[in-house]
Amino acid sequence: MNILLKSDVGAAIGGVLILLLVLALVALWIWTLVDAIRVPDDAHYRAGTKLIWVLVIVLTGFIGSAVYLAVGRPARRPAPQ
Repeated sequence: MNILLKSDVGAAIGGVLILLLVLALVALWIWTLVDAIRVPDDAHYRAGTKLIWVLVIVLTGFIGSAVYLAVGRPARRPAPQ
């Protein structure tokens, strides 16, 4: 019989939390990449061009995603009337 130790439960919970964190970071990376690609015109970016932002996000991963959100992402566009 296997006896579950408290340390085993803690390790399992830690593993699940790490997995959830990694999945959230991958989702953020994909979302920022799609968001950068969907911008219709380079003039909408606060800085840079579409090519630059896509390369930054793809090549630097999560850090590039954070930089894109902080520096490059266009301001929210008003809904069409």
